[in-house]
Amino acid sequence: AALFLNEFTADVPWAHLDIAGPAFAEKVTPLTAVGGTGFGVRLLLNYLKSV
Repeated sequence: AALFLNEFTADVPWAHLDIAGPAFAEKVTPLTAVGGTGFGVRLLLNYLKSV
């Protein structure tokens, strides 16, 4: 994906975050409820809170 995106960014600084994770949880875990996990969103928000 990064090489593809690079074709369209010219001289603009950019970053590709490969934050894919489990999209759907079929059972309750300590970190998720049943349903959509929001994995990437939670990861990015937790990172932004730490900087």
